[in-house]
Amino acid sequence: MKFSICILSAVAAVAYAAADSATQDQLYQTYSSPSFRMDSVDIQFRHQKNQDNPATCHRHPSQGLGKVVKTAKDYGLRVSARSGGYQSGYSSNMAVVDKKHEDFILLDLSKLNKVKVNPKTMTATAEPGATGLDLYTETIKYGLHFAGPHTARVTIGGFLLQGGMGIGSRLHGSGVDNVIGFDMITASGKTVFADARHNKDLFFAVRGGGQFFGVVTKFHLRLVPMVKKPSLVPKYDETSVKIDQIFAIFDRPQATQLLNFYGKFDPKAPKALENKVVFVVDPATNDKQYLFASVSALPFNSSTAVTKSQGKITEWYKTLPTNFATSDPTTYGGVIHGSDDSWADSDLSYYAEDVWFPVPLDPRLQKVLIKQWDKVPSALSSMALNTGTWDAPTRNALGYDRSYSLCIYSTWKRNGSAAWDAKNKAWLDETIKAIKPWTLGFYANELRPKKLNDKNYWRKCYEKDTYKTLRVTKNRWDPENIFKSL
Repeated sequence: MKFSICILSAVAAVAYAAADSATQDQLYQTYSSPSFRMDSVDIQFRHQKNQDNPATCHRHPSQGLGKVVKTAKDYGLRVSARSGGYQSGYSSNMAVVDKKHEDFILLDLSKLNKVKVNPKTMTATAEPGATGLDLYTETIKYGLHFAGPHTARVTIGGFLLQGGMGIGSRLHGSGVDNVIGFDMITASGKTVFADARHNKDLFFAVRGGGQFFGVVTKFHLRLVPMVKKPSLVPKYDETSVKIDQIFAIFDRPQATQLLNFYGKFDPKAPKALENKVVFVVDPATNDKQYLFASVSALPFNSSTAVTKSQGKITEWYKTLPTNFATSDPTTYGGVIHGSDDSWADSDLSYYAEDVWFPVPLDPRLQKVLIKQWDKVPSALSSMALNTGTWDAPTRNALGYDRSYSLCIYSTWKRNGSAAWDAKNKAWLDETIKAIKPWTLGFYANELRPKKLNDKNYWRKCYEKDTYKTLRVTKNRWDPENIFKSL
């Protein structure tokens, strides 16, 4: 198969200087070869000064991603990669934080999407473009699971490179706690392997800070049982595996009571329980609502502690008016597709930020969150309060253990009104400012563009010692800074 090379340009002869065109031609000649075969990857030549121009696309064979990286480096071009779903536009556009090298090569890896499971060793390999659904569909055949994204549409590359808070993270650790190795193309154009014994500095840094060091082409993953007796041959699917859960929808008057209960219950609940509160809006009435979900990350009915704790939730929610509530088990499919609807419409605008909060949940913060949610302009927006990694089982760049993550998504459909766009952006900016006193740090894979040259932003995404370690690792593996800047 061949690479598809899309050159983003206007009418090239008019819009770009001769030097730009020459550079493009030199790149084609250098990495074109009819003999090389591999899975398709979109290679885009991005002109930051002409982002609104239409694209012209050409198909060329290629000598491989390593050659592309090496060639870009030789011509003074920087390189960024995205895998699809969870990799934001900002993460793939480096000029937002850099004055120089505005033109760069963007590698779209969404077509690198193979997943291979080894049920005997309970491991898997996944390419960066594989979605959560691709991974879940293959692993659950054997009764196995990976602590992957809450939304099955999200791709593994973007999810894991920033750490990955996923389904079962409270018990099994974050996504990167369950990465046992990876293959990466570095700035030299060569592919290296990193794990706990080989290239240990990369293994630490990429798991949580992956966008700064190279292009990961394959992840090696540790899987965990989702049934009592995993199988060595395909035996299960997403509907046959049952999961203990509690799910309830509360209207605005119960918001304070819900967050009070959550703040007291969650820190003491069994690690097998993944508890979250999702702030939503009823699109029919525009009423503010709060979804409370508690899902077991252990095999169905395998833990008396889980059953007892979920019984306490049921006993509690029956004392309050609820819009809807159930204590019936769900299926594995119900868990992995739980957040899909909010991402299903392709005609949406996102302006988002994720932050970390300390445990326990401060009552003053609870009030601020409710106040800000009352102001949300779009019924398509949401916030999700998730238990973060507790007592992380491995040492990696993600950090902020024993914390909550708050995902804030300002989501709306554009209607041609600049004021409507501005209102949705302003709400998120105001919310970030309001919760600043409790914010430990930012989740690095955000959808909110940063100010030009705000290089201090990345310091806010990592713990102090971790950031220092990342800088040392960056200087070793990418001294010429062809990937994103720290």
